[in-house]
Amino acid sequence: MLIVWGLAYGGVSVGLQTWMIKAAPQAVEAASSLWVAVFNLSIGLGALAGGVIVDTLTLQGVLWLGGACALAAALAVWSTRTDENLR
Repeated sequence: MLIVWGLAYGGVSVGLQTWMIKAAPQAVEAASSLWVAVFNLSIGLGALAGGVIVDTLTLQGVLWLGGACALAAALAVWSTRTDENLR
């Protein structure tokens, strides 16, 4: 599972950066700097939210919340997979 997670996460950052550059081909530098800022902000906010959640919930609550987040992510991917504007 750890190997699958590592491979998937390794592709996410590169894939999203490529998507952002495709969306703004005339402003590659600006798009790249915006991407770096948003990516680092997301990591920081995720760490903050995760720390608060782990401190306030029980172990069982954390596991249920993780399962709910995984289900929400799967539903988001499934519902937008046919949208041509996102490619």
